[in-house]
Amino acid sequence: MSPRHLHNQRGIGLIATLFIIVVVGMFGVLLARYTVISSQASADDYLWAQALYAAESGARRAILADDGGGGGGPLPTPTVQNFTLTVTGPTTLAPSAIRRINVRASQAGVSREIEVRYTL
Repeated sequence: MSPRHLHNQRGIGLIATLFIIVVVGMFGVLLARYTVISSQASADDYLWAQALYAAESGARRAILADDGGGGGGPLPTPTVQNFTLTVTGPTTLAPSAIRRINVRASQAGVSREIEVRYTL
């Protein structure tokens, strides 16, 4: 190569460096975004699971109160892990002796409802 050809290519290093910086920067932004979305999804999954466990706990307490195992009288509606429980029932499904309890556990945007059917 003649010195004349090298003279015309002096700016290519700067352009290549800027291109690499932009590509690496975009990769970093995408990685950060993926990390934030993943952590939010994990937190949501955790709250959904906690809501399910709280609803199951409320259903078990309601069944305990219904079959007299709670020492007489209805048990108060508890707050479990900052979840407010709404218990509906027990209702008897005619003509069988199957009973049904609905429990909703809710907390700041997360709500989970379960239905339990049982016999005494």
